[in-house]
Amino acid sequence: MSVAYKKDEILSASRAARSFGKVLADLKERRKRRIAIAKNNELEAVILPIEDYETMAEAMAVMEHVEIYRLVQERKRK
Repeated sequence: MSVAYKKDEILSASRAARSFGKVLADLKERRKRRIAIAKNNELEAVILPIEDYETMAEAMAVMEHVEIYRLVQERKRK
């Protein structure tokens, strides 16, 4: 899966380190949805507000349960 990032959502690792407090404030106050961190012109990480991360983690857990349920149902039919 490929995600597109806006130019203002990408920061170099060194710039993110120098202005980490501002990065966190921008995320907390919803001035930015996410910040992608680039090192040597390669995207390495994404920083998200904690609420967004927790929502994504919960969605992943639900998807895992759905997949387990699907596998159980498939095996019951065999």
